[in-house]
Amino acid sequence: MSTQRDSFISRLFERAAEDRDIYLISVDMGAPSLDRWRKELPEQFFAAGISEQHTINFAAGLAARGKKVYVYFMASWVARCFEQIRYSCAMAANPITILGNGVALGYAPAGPAHEPNEDIAYMRSLCGIEIYSPANAEFARRLVDLTCDEPKLRYIRLERSYPGTLDGLYDENELTKENIKSGMKTIFAEDTQGHKSSICIASSGYMLGRALEVSKELVSAGYSVSVLDMWKIKPVDLDLFSKTVSKHDILVTLEEQTLSGGFGSKICELVSDCRLKKDVLRIGLPEGYIFENGAREHLLNQNGLSAEEIQSGIINFCEGQGDDHGEK
Repeated sequence: MSTQRDSFISRLFERAAEDRDIYLISVDMGAPSLDRWRKELPEQFFAAGISEQHTINFAAGLAARGKKVYVYFMASWVARCFEQIRYSCAMAANPITILGNGVALGYAPAGPAHEPNEDIAYMRSLCGIEIYSPANAEFARRLVDLTCDEPKLRYIRLERSYPGTLDGLYDENELTKENIKSGMKTIFAEDTQGHKSSICIASSGYMLGRALEVSKELVSAGYSVSVLDMWKIKPVDLDLFSKTVSKHDILVTLEEQTLSGGFGSKICELVSDCRLKKDVLRIGLPEGYIFENGAREHLLNQNGLSAEEIQSGIINFCEGQGDDHGEK
């Protein structure tokens, strides 16, 4: 299975071979997809080493001269150059595309320094930025044409790996630039016609796999359920969001982030802005950094995000028995 990183960078190479204004800057990362750039497009590729702040300023300078610039590094290092992104890119209106690979617990078991569980919170605070979290490799590949044809300041959250069940979510006709810009789509819907609550589970990226798993169990328990892939975290089409979630009794947000300022917080803001009278349950990682050594699946299961705990948390919330997942 191709990774999101290699799918994006390989497609970007194809565009760069035809457009000399496309540049890729890599920060201390090695990959076969980068080797091709070094060999065949050396004048459009820069290996910057461990120098995140310098790299962003360099990228902003290129963008100011009309170049289409992409910066690639581990998502955990985005925070190192936040100031440069704010001043040199957002404030100066320089459109670069930031590729953050290995979001959330994607680099487990490397430890909390390599596992950004708050990147949505700080990146969405920037004015004028767009944030995408694609579900699979093909989706990541299709993002390339949008970023090349319509340069803006963007942060693309690439999963280092993802559940195989997420491949094939979308066919070619669905992944047009206009559809991608719409930002969301219901990928599962089952109406049981019963008397239990109607639930919408909103998520993106890796956690969509668990959302789909849980949704099927909830349907078996008599609930009407839909799963909403919100791959565009900022900005969000308010009319489309309102139309999509308004028919449900309960809105659940599922994320591999801590809850402070993350995906669930964004959804709560949207509910407020759309003036929706909606009960919202936020499910995410506990407040704190995870120092336990273990693979991604193990750490998720040990920190409240097993399919069983997600399901029981939703059912308890629907039945008015409280919530153990929300921020205290």
